[in-house]
Amino acid sequence: MIGQAERLYELNSLVKKQKQRKTESKVITFTSGKGGTGKSFISGNIAFQLYKMGLKVLLVDLDINFSNLSTMFNVKGKKNIYQYLAYNSSLEDVVFNYSDNLDIVFGESGKIDHPEFTEEKARRFLTDLNKIDSNYEYIIIDTSSGINKGSIQILLESDEIILVTTPEPTSVMDAYVIFKMLKNFGSDKTSSVIVNKTFNQNEGLETFRNLEMATKHFLKSSINYLGEISFSQEIIKSIQNQTLYLKIAKNSKVAFQLQNFCDKLRIPAIG
Repeated sequence: MIGQAERLYELNSLVKKQKQRKTESKVITFTSGKGGTGKSFISGNIAFQLYKMGLKVLLVDLDINFSNLSTMFNVKGKKNIYQYLAYNSSLEDVVFNYSDNLDIVFGESGKIDHPEFTEEKARRFLTDLNKIDSNYEYIIIDTSSGINKGSIQILLESDEIILVTTPEPTSVMDAYVIFKMLKNFGSDKTSSVIVNKTFNQNEGLETFRNLEMATKHFLKSSINYLGEISFSQEIIKSIQNQTLYLKIAKNSKVAFQLQNFCDKLRIPAIG
């Protein structure tokens, strides 16, 4: 009990520090309760769109064993998050310059000895990120699917949390678990939700309302509906062809939906 109380105190202290943090950048973290929700697709394309809007962006993939952002952008840096976490490389050393306004820290896939993303490693990452965040207007973090103590710290320190789910009941339940974990660790943030792979507008809104009803009733918490992403064969083709979606479908319905997210995310963070 004492150990748990100490951890709650430490995590609450992190939340207070986040509120006091004064930086020029806005840290937005994308998370999901399970794999296959399209979280990396959305975070990667939003980062790309923000960069195309003339904003300086850092995209960070914190998945150290099932990363796919490198495939999505069809580039590979000499070093990635694996070298940073396993061999204590500097964060600056694993930043890949994709363009003048977009830098990327890629994740890793298929490593047998991949390091666990512990609380200590999360603290180090947040400290190092704070040293370079003034170089960017937006920092987009793509966590690994699911939840662990390291990911919780990242979410608690973020200016905005965006949870990606699908209409599938298991995905919605896993999303609720994420909100429950954040509540248990003292988070008072109002997170936003994107519903991906919808076949009509009612499906996205209905999925959100089911999730909202559970969070209000059981957690006494509020969540925001950021919007939906429609199911599209063009998305599947872009992933198969290792081509960023917004490069090949600039005038599509999904491109408009992604643009709408970016317009909403340009609202300055308060605090």
